[in-house]
Amino acid sequence: MTDRARLIRNYVSEHKADFLSLIQSLVEVETPSDQPETFSMIWEILSEQFEDLSYSVTHFEGEKTAGQLLCKPKDFDPSKPTQLILGHCDTVWNIGTLNEMPFTIEDEFAAGPGIYDMKSGIAMMIFGMQAIHHLDKTPKVQPIFLINSDEEIGSHESEERIVKQAKLAERTFVLEPSLGKEGKIKTRRKGVGDFEISINGKPSHAGLAPEEGVSAILGLSHIVQQLFRLNDPANGVTVNVGTIEGGERSNVVAAKSKAVVDVRVPTQKDGERIKEELYNLQPEIDGVELSVTGDINRPPLEKNESNSKLWEMTKKLGKELDLDLLEGMSGGASDGNFSNLYSPTIDGLGAVGEGAHAYHEKIFLEQTLDRLALFTLLLLEPPLFN
Repeated sequence: MTDRARLIRNYVSEHKADFLSLIQSLVEVETPSDQPETFSMIWEILSEQFEDLSYSVTHFEGEKTAGQLLCKPKDFDPSKPTQLILGHCDTVWNIGTLNEMPFTIEDEFAAGPGIYDMKSGIAMMIFGMQAIHHLDKTPKVQPIFLINSDEEIGSHESEERIVKQAKLAERTFVLEPSLGKEGKIKTRRKGVGDFEISINGKPSHAGLAPEEGVSAILGLSHIVQQLFRLNDPANGVTVNVGTIEGGERSNVVAAKSKAVVDVRVPTQKDGERIKEELYNLQPEIDGVELSVTGDINRPPLEKNESNSKLWEMTKKLGKELDLDLLEGMSGGASDGNFSNLYSPTIDGLGAVGEGAHAYHEKIFLEQTLDRLALFTLLLLEPPLFN
């Protein structure tokens, strides 16, 4: 372990209690994505923390969400390079979940709703900057922090601001949780698409004149089989029919039906191919009309020359901390899928743990403190491209 790595690791260890206290304050403010009125307290906590770090904080109101928090140094110089740090403070958990799974600290882990995905990552942003201030260091690349409230529901309102900041950034770090218990860094993410297949048939009395009807449900059943044949797990392509519905009552030949389809693709090329195949689906029975809507709404985070260079830098800094970092691809998407189109991006730099979106959600304390030290070192690195 190098001297500077040891200094930083010692700092985060010495301030472990304060770090956990901040995480607890964030976890105990329940913030489901679809209830923007619940976010006022967490915005207040975060604004105060960043202002104490000599940051200017701007809250952008959302239309249907709680909006975004953009934090820039008070002495921000637009002529100097920036690094964008992304995260979200919304969770999938409903109000009242804390009653069933309260914030707890054990010897080796801390648990609670949203702690892993990703309120610990938000706390890491703040403590990384605190460590830098304590060590009297000045990042050569200005850190800009953008925290949104709608990542878990697609980042539809925050995407534009994410893209705007990514276009200005020399590099981007996403403090989403790491991948698996091994704590792999996410250097690739699958793209995600949402599609809806609608079928129109012809209604008729199921007992008196069934031959005069054309069942939209029967038509959909053939389409569902076509959809599942598009799966290519060996190459990371998944097409999942998540929900189906149709018909009005049992004694009527169904006039309408539909399926909602989730698509995951490792490359943009795969996304274009699957989208084309979906839009070219053909009914297999006469009298059925078929329509398709939807798109790939989060592009894949693909590994390219630029973010490969960022990964090599991350591995090198890991070795300074005596960490042998691993990389992996996530089947889920994040805001890194957007930023990587415009700025070299490393994702999954946040907490090490398990149980995202599950009742056993937790973080592993010592491994997460290691990641906090790693993140601090990354903030201090010079520009990736001179």
